[in-house]
Amino acid sequence: MVIVRFENGIWEAVQVSRDHAPDEPDEARRIISHKGRIFAKNGDGPPRVWLAKEDRPGLAMTRSLGDRA
Repeated sequence: MVIVRFENGIWEAVQVSRDHAPDEPDEARRIISHKGRIFAKNGDGPPRVWLAKEDRPGLAMTRSLGDRA
């Protein structure tokens, strides 16, 4: 997410968050340390996060609100 601010007559874009993609090294460490798995479905598409012993939920993102799995 980016916000824009106007200061001293200059517009500036400020990054306030970043993607939490499963293939980012710090996110991959976090997922694996919590017994998650990371792989692309059928070897194709984006890396997804999977439960330790089940092939679900297969999220293509690593953080969401309200998702107990």
